[in-house]
Amino acid sequence: MKKWIQIVVSLIMLLLAIIPFLVIYDGLSQALPILPIYKVPGWMIPGGFLCIAVIIVFSFFIKGREK
Repeated sequence: MKKWIQIVVSLIMLLLAIIPFLVIYDGLSQALPILPIYKVPGWMIPGGFLCIAVIIVFSFFIKGREK
């Protein structure tokens, strides 16, 4: 697999991980008083699951292209 494709897909996967992190941070910010409060919008919860699914698909794509 070409190295630049692997780098681009890895960066996309990293950017897609931001939304699930924010969904998790919402619960943490309410449980821990030292963290700033963050209210997650309603669309972000299903979007987080979608991002996780796309990350998994991309990981299989990278693994399949290495052969």
